[in-house]
Order: sequence, then C-alpha cells, then structure tokens
Amino acid sequence: MNKRHRMNPLLFAMCTAGFCTLSTLTMARGANAGDVSQGHGSSKKTTSVGEVNASASALSGSAKALAGTDGKLSKKKIFKSTQSQAVLGKREIQGVGPAAGAAQALSLAPGVAVRGYGGIASTARYEIAVRGVKVGWSSVNGDVERNGLTVLFDGIPMNNLISHNGGWDSNEIPILQMIHGINVTYGPGNPAGRWFDSIGGTVDFIPLQPSVKPSAEIGTTFGSNGTLGYNFDLKTGMYDGWSAVLAGGYTKNNTFRTGSFDAPAQSFAYFGKAVKTFRGGTFSLGGYVDSSREFRPNFIPVTPIQGITTQGLNANAPLYSQQTSGYYASLPESLWFKQLKVQDYLLYSKLNLRLGGDVTLHELAWYRHGHRVHYRINNYISGNSANSEYYNPSSDTYGDKLYFDWRLPMNLLNAGGSWIHQQYTTPYAGYNALLGTSPSFPMQYNSDVLYNNYLTGFIQDTITPFSSFKITPGIAAVQYQTQMYNNGNQVFTNLPAGAQNQTLINSSADTISGLEPSVGVRFAPVKWGSVYAHFARSYQNPTDNNFGAYNSHGGGIDFNSLKPVRSTDYEAGAKFFVHNWAMLHDFSFNINYYYDHLANETIATYLSNIAQTKFASADAVVNGVNIAMADNPSWNWHLFANIALNHSYYTSYTPQGGGTALYGANVSYSPDLTMSAGIDYRYYYRGFLFSPQFVDQYTSSQYLFNNMTGAPSRQKQPGYNVSNLILGVKTNRLNPYIPTLKDVKLSVGIYNLFGARYNPIEYITSGGYFGGNSAGAILADPGAPRQYFVTVAARF
Repeated sequence: MNKRHRMNPLLFAMCTAGFCTLSTLTMARGANAGDVSQGHGSSKKTTSVGEVNASASALSGSAKALAGTDGKLSKKKIFKSTQSQAVLGKREIQGVGPAAGAAQALSLAPGVAVRGYGGIASTARYEIAVRGVKVGWSSVNGDVERNGLTVLFDGIPMNNLISHNGGWDSNEIPILQMIHGINVTYGPGNPAGRWFDSIGGTVDFIPLQPSVKPSAEIGTTFGSNGTLGYNFDLKTGMYDGWSAVLAGGYTKNNTFRTGSFDAPAQSFAYFGKAVKTFRGGTFSLGGYVDSSREFRPNFIPVTPIQGITTQGLNANAPLYSQQTSGYYASLPESLWFKQLKVQDYLLYSKLNLRLGGDVTLHELAWYRHGHRVHYRINNYISGNSANSEYYNPSSDTYGDKLYFDWRLPMNLLNAGGSWIHQQYTTPYAGYNALLGTSPSFPMQYNSDVLYNNYLTGFIQDTITPFSSFKITPGIAAVQYQTQMYNNGNQVFTNLPAGAQNQTLINSSADTISGLEPSVGVRFAPVKWGSVYAHFARSYQNPTDNNFGAYNSHGGGIDFNSLKPVRSTDYEAGAKFFVHNWAMLHDFSFNINYYYDHLANETIATYLSNIAQTKFASADAVVNGVNIAMADNPSWNWHLFANIALNHSYYTSYTPQGGGTALYGANVSYSPDLTMSAGIDYRYYYRGFLFSPQFVDQYTSSQYLFNNMTGAPSRQKQPGYNVSNLILGVKTNRLNPYIPTLKDVKLSVGIYNLFGARYNPIEYITSGGYFGGNSAGAILADPGAPRQYFVTVAARF
C-alpha cells in the first residue's frame, strides 16, 4: 500500500482544468450570440406563433438546465442508486426548529447521532456520528474515527485536509433557513463522489438555489435564553440565461446553563450564487462566508466530589455537581471560561459543458480560508504555569476537480481526477498572566506549518445491460503528500526560562499512495422495489499529530510503520419507492446492512490542555442495520421514521507506550440504537393554513471513555428521549395591504416538550480538569431543558 515515491495520477487533467474554464466562457458567449438574430436595420418587429413557441422552448430548456445545477438528491435517484444514501428536505429540517443548526438537522437522518453542549443552538459546536464514524468535536475523547466524514457545502469540501483537532465544526453552517436539502452517502461510496475524508461517508449541505421565477423571503426568530435571529433570501429569477440567489442570516443566544455568566454566542452566514445557462451547458459562481463566536460552558460533575466547589478547588463554598449546585449549574467567568471562534471564506465555480455527442465535462474549482480561535483561562486550580491558552490555527485550501461523463448505449462512463493543496498553521501559547507570562511570552508553545497535496484519478462505469439491472465497478488512485515544519522557535523568539516547545520533532515529510477499488450492483425485479450491494475500499491520510505536530512525547517518526487509515466497507440492502398507490404517495422504504472495518487508527486523548496528549493505535469494526421510511398518505399528512442498530467494537486497541492491549472492547459514544420519527399535518381553513408538527428522537445508552486509562470503559451513560412540537400558521390575508406579498407565516415551537433531563456528553476524568481527588469521576455536559421559540416570516 505505502509507496515512498511521488506519483501524480491524471496530473495532465489537472493542468488543463484552468484552461477549460476560460475557453468555456468564450464558448458560452458564442452560444448565446448565436441566439440573437434581430438586425439593426429593422424598424418594425413582428412576432409569429412559431417565434413564441421557440421562445417558450428556449425558456423550458434554460429552466431544465438550471434545475440540473441543484445537487439535492431525490427519492427517485436514491432508489435507482447502487449506494446507501438518504436525503433530508425542508419539511424534515423544519422539525428541529429555527434556532437549530447543521448538526440538529442531520440528526434526523438514519444512523446519525449528535452530541454537544449547546442544546440545539446553532452557535455551538457538536459532534456528528454517522454509523459510528464521526466529524466535529464535543470536547470529549474516545472517537474511533474523528474526521471520517467529508462535509460539503453545495458540493464543495469544507474539511481541513490534515487537522486532527478541528477538521470541521458544525457551527460553520449556523443558518438553517438557507439550507434546502441535506444529502447523506453512507460509507466511501463510488469514486466519482468520494473525497479525502469519506471513509465513513459524505454529507452535502445544499443551500437555496437560483430559480426561474423571482422571489424573496425575510424572517425573524426569538425565544428562550435571549435567542434572536434574522434571515433573508432573494432570488432574481431567470434573465437572459442568468439566475442568482443571495441568502443570509444572523443569530445570537445565551447559554441555558444557570449561574452568573450568560456565556453569549453569535453567528452569521451569507451565501450567494449566480448561474449562467447556455446552449452547451451551465456555469456557476458561488461564495459563502460564516463566523461564529461562543463561550463554551464548562463540564459539571454528575455527583459531588469533596473539594470541588462552585468557587474553586477546596474553597469554602457549596460542592459543584448536578446533584448539589443544580443540574444546569455552571462556574463563574472569573474561575473558568473558554471562548471559541470559527470562521470560513469559500469561493467556488462549477462548469458543466457538453463537448458534443454524449460527452460532458464537469469542473469544480474552489478556494477556502478557515480560521479558528481557542482562548481559555482556567483559574479553578491555582499555581498552574499554563492556566491560559491561546490557539489560533488557520488554513488556506485550493482545489480543482475535473471529470467527464460519456454516455454509451449501455454504459455511463465517468473518468477524471482532482488536486487539492492546503497550507495549515497551528500557533499555540500556554501561559499564566499572574506569573508574568503571556501569549507572546509563553511557558508552553508551538507553531507548526503543514503543507498537503491530495491527488486522485478515478474511473467508474455504470453498466446497464437491461433496465432492471446495473453494475458500477470503479477504481481510484489516490496520493497524499505531507510536509510538516516545526516553526515554534521562529515564531516565539521571546521566551521565559524553562519554556517548552510542544512539538519536539524538527520536521517530517511523507508521500502515501494507493488504489481504491469499488463495485456496486442493483437489481429491480419490480418497478417499485430493488435490492443492492456495494463494496468499497478507501484510504485517509494520517492526521497532523502522526507527523509530529504538537506532539511533545519526542522521538522520530517511523515512516515505515506509518500507514493511512483504511476503510473496507460492505453494504447490502433493499429499497422500495411507490409514487402513487392507495395511501402510498412518494412512499419510500429502505433497509441497509453495513460492515465497515477500520484499520490503522491513531486515537488522540487530550487531557488538561493541548500540551498533555496521549496517543493510542487501534483497528475497529462498525456494523449494523439502518431502516427508514417516509410517506405522504394525503396532501394533509407527512410521516417519516427511521431506526438504526449499531455495534461498534475494537478488534485491537493499544494505549500509548504499548500498554495492555484491548480486544473486542466497545467503541465509546456509539449508541446501539437511535430512532427518529416525525408527523406533520396541514389543514386549510378560510385563508389560513395550519400545520402542526411533532418530532421525537431517541438515543440509547453509550459506553464512556476513560481518560485515566486512555481507553474505552465498560461504564455507560443513560439513554434519553427528546420531543419537539411546532405549531405553524400561514395566511395570504395580508396580501391586499402589502404590495408583492405572497404569504406570512407564524410558528411557535416547544423544544424538549416533556422537559427531559439528560446528559448528551459524559466521560471519566483523569483529574486534570478540576484537580483535587476528582480522578475517576464522571463529568458531564447537560442537554437543554424545555425551550420556546417563535418565528415570523414573510414571502414575496
């Protein structure tokens, strides 16, 4: 697998990518010019019926081309696919509420579990697990694969290529009102849709898209814990082959935790996209910017610990725990606070160009800038030489993906490749202002620079010998190039005596290459039912700490033993899709079994700060069953439900330093059972459309991770059930009084309807968080209590 030489698959294709865009714009101009036939010398213009029909046909063609740029999956596409997939539409997304974010919406998909400290606030960060493989961060260790999902925005990757800490954060998509669909592909999938972090799956957040007709919408949300938000979208409609959309929003809230500190948070995001349709295809240009600032609440002991008080270690104050100081209690800002900032800038273009005959070229080009700030002060334990942390990594990513479709009588051939380059810097300062140190004069420090290139070339062929059968073999050649430089002493030139660089290795570099085969098969014995199976092998580059970044344990990197993470995934299932029969309308029912073997995992355990990190090596298996259904029994009713059974376990787990290896241990924070169900009803009465909606979600018990041993434990945290109720009313009664108004909608939502008390996050502490005799205790982040939100929106 590991080849220590440079190989550039389809490099020639990557070099031509930029020329294709420029030449295509010229071709598009010519194609449009061909449509203009009005002469300058004509003083009078007559329009025939034929011209009207031709104009209508052209508009229909442009509308069809415009619709083709919307990447949202449909039930029909999923039904005909050889892959395991799911899609969430606006109707499902609304069930998590107007203040929720990307993670909460995704939690409604089959096999997805979400946990975090922010309740449902979109301003907070959450960890997302798709069938046990994760992305995001919940400040708790023990993830078998922490960056194993590629997250896309309108088909463009948002993940950091190399970072173990902060590969992607859920509050990078804080305004759900601008999202009109979420695609989920389970497992690595086919080569044409696979990315560098897709060993566990790919999630694509599809924003609002340009439309044929103009429209606009504005809305505001307010509710519990000082929540206030605004959102808007504006669509220009189609004009001379162009159509554009502009959308955005802002939201803020305080924590639901009780105490003297409100921990304010705020987020905003804006998105714009313009699409040009022409005779030979489409060209689009898009941009997205987001920013979130929050104060993360601190953990709280589940049960009281002697000496752990609300005013510090061994203070003369009440004991700090859920049982003594209150279930939702938090510490004063003067004792502990952690401020986080997440920010992105994304600019991209897409090109779809028919080259003649049955060959189409597709190109994606993008640039992304990512920036995070982690600022924490911990005065709970006095005398700590690094009670404060300032960590502000940033990355710049450039990418291009170029591929071709070739439609043959019984084949659809896809071939192409991609190139992605990233520069990532990781400056960190640990200090204590009371002891005379500072971010520019730290006691602990590091500043690493990592350069990454990701190259891939692929070919896949969907063979359809007859309409009810298809097979899709494919193969991808991938290469990961990594260079890591320790620039700590160059960045931090003024240091106190005894200061320690947390990155001990000077530099490292490696190139890893491999082949990723896959095959999918589908057979539909009846037009409304099919069975399918899929196999794929994929690789993921080792994360930054494997190359020595912020690794203070010393020693060189053994590149002979350094291997990429490998996923060997098997899928099998059945799909049913009924368009219209009896009470089944757009009815879908999917059942899927999966078995995914993950090898060569490096699992980092962060203790009291980034300077104290342990690493374990592991292989694991995640396997289980997903079942999902959805139906519209009538115009009034919409139903959906899914259930996921998961069994994740380590085939081997070796803690740092070669400690006692574990075999067959359960993977922490992978619930055996998750369920989601929703029902909504629409009823029209005298100009008012009433739409109540009820959503219920259950997460079973989960095994905890033990920071003391640096390994999974046999202790469990309890399961929990949360329900939401939303009452909506829409009317057009105000239209005569407000020009261009189409309708106004009012919705009132109650979240955690039954007031369940639960902890989505628990772990066993090693004692570094609170000190004293807290080692071995369980610390938790509670979920939000009952909350209320009101939304008013007007559509024009």
